[in-house]
Amino acid sequence: MKTDFPTSVSQVFSNPPKAATVFESDFVQGVTTSSASAKANTDFTQFAFPSIDNSAPSVVGGGGIVVTFKDDPSTRAFVQYLATPQAGEIWAKLGGRASLNKSVNPDLCPDEITKATATALADAQTFRFDMSDLAPGAFAGTVGQGEWKIMQGFLKNRSDVKGTQRALESAAAKAFGK
Repeated sequence: MKTDFPTSVSQVFSNPPKAATVFESDFVQGVTTSSASAKANTDFTQFAFPSIDNSAPSVVGGGGIVVTFKDDPSTRAFVQYLATPQAGEIWAKLGGRASLNKSVNPDLCPDEITKATATALADAQTFRFDMSDLAPGAFAGTVGQGEWKIMQGFLKNRSDVKGTQRALESAAAKAFGK
């Protein structure tokens, strides 16, 4: 119950496979191709999370921030540049991760998986942060405890949905100090 992220990805490609699917972000492609020598759209692909009752396209994603250690005009200008479509185009052309700027043309992405991810992000009518980005690290970001451990347990035995819900609520309340 303490599988780290790169191992969880490579387990899909082990022989015999130890996992069937990885529910993750666009950065999985980089781990997949480097750790398993797998080929995109041959050995793996991406797909959108299924809609519920024909709901509009939505994306669940993580939050990213830029931190600076110096407050001066050139640092501020650089951070502002990072938010422009021009900076996003450079990022998109590198591949392996979609640009966060909706003004960046997905066709600039060098591979079909990154292009599909960028298109989904740009076309999404709803964006939600994933649960781990909305909760304290003690609940959502620590290997072997909290959300991580509870959800791994649930995936091993999906028969106790209510018990899993109670365990998540209890762990979250503890992490939030309630």
